[in-house]
Amino acid sequence: MEERAKRRLEETGLLVAMNLKPWLDQFYQKLVYERRSSWHTVHAYFSDLKLFFAFLKNHMGCLCGLQEFENLRPADLRAFLAHRLQNNGSKRSNARLLSSLKGFVKYLRNQGHKVSSTFDVISAPRLDKRLPRPLSKLQSLDLMERPSNTWVELRNQSLFMLLYGGGLRISEALNLNGSDWKPSFLLIKGKGGKERYVPLLESVAKKVESYLKASPHPLTPQGPLFRGSRGDRLQPSVAQKAMRDLRLELGLPETATPHALRHSFATHLLEEGGELRHIQELLGHASLSSTQIYTALAQDKIFEAYQKAHPRSKKGSRG
Repeated sequence: MEERAKRRLEETGLLVAMNLKPWLDQFYQKLVYERRSSWHTVHAYFSDLKLFFAFLKNHMGCLCGLQEFENLRPADLRAFLAHRLQNNGSKRSNARLLSSLKGFVKYLRNQGHKVSSTFDVISAPRLDKRLPRPLSKLQSLDLMERPSNTWVELRNQSLFMLLYGGGLRISEALNLNGSDWKPSFLLIKGKGGKERYVPLLESVAKKVESYLKASPHPLTPQGPLFRGSRGDRLQPSVAQKAMRDLRLELGLPETATPHALRHSFATHLLEEGGELRHIQELLGHASLSSTQIYTALAQDKIFEAYQKAHPRSKKGSRG
């Protein structure tokens, strides 16, 4: 992912004037070394900036420089957002694009550059609230208990068990190295460099150990925990394809993705009476509001527990 992020920076730099390019490079450095953003986040930022500057090149007939950035009109930005919608974009992707642009604009202003007020008057589109789509407990167990006949299948299953058993993001699991592996708990480096401890279930630890024993690539302290067939770090696209194949084999819904296992972890814990604050810590959410979205998914189970536990719900309770 690091190479993809660097390549996206280079591609973006070809779409701007020479007096703007150094500031793109410095913004990249700030994201990587000061904010300690994930490579996925850095790649997303520069993918969005590349789309914007490619549009401006055609829209204005020239490469965008500091002067063009200062003189940008609201009509120009609205034209860009409309162009994205016409090319199969969505309100959600436009909201992310606008957020990336405003992040770069804020950086330029902090460096003393004048930037058009256009970015202040155009607000992000209103989004419909989208709930996570977890697997059911039975579907999760079907996925975890499928027999593994090769080391690659063992690798995939141990990875998916780690996502479901620990609530990890796919990027967090694939960024683990040999020195990070401990059968009892993991120290996870999450978004923004935030660290958290994640305890491991014995069944998850045993499955990962089985994969490591079966793998033809020895585990080394600085080498990746999860390796591709050639021994390099496993890529998210490979894990996603493995999940698609299992989805077809096991008859799982299209919403069954590696990230859905993280949603399943949180939802199933909440259904079994887990404390929201504890789940927040396990997921690495900075805000409790990010975790509260799972309460809507577990509402039926929570109501059932309430009915059983509340004294006024008991049969024969006095009115």
